[in-house]
Amino acid sequence: MHVPPSIPRDGPLIDQPTWRSVLVSYAAMAAIPLSLWAVSRPLAAVAVLAAAAALFVGVRRAPGLARCYRECRGIAFDLGGTVRVTIAWEPTRDPA
Repeated sequence: MHVPPSIPRDGPLIDQPTWRSVLVSYAAMAAIPLSLWAVSRPLAAVAVLAAAAALFVGVRRAPGLARCYRECRGIAFDLGGTVRVTIAWEPTRDPA
């Protein structure tokens, strides 16, 4: 009769930890105090989340805006459809 080899009791639980598993474990450890803070201060948590989202969007758009400014020597933003803010190196004749 064949007997399977026994599993050593004092061996490591994970043979080869990966970077992904290490990052997931650190994220889980950070999530516990952050979630407790978010529950205790919901308005501050919403403000931090909104600021992080705005920073994420701004960082993603920054290279495109820098390239546009380098090529056109100016950038124009429409705010609310009624106000146009123009940032230019030289004075421009913007009809809008």
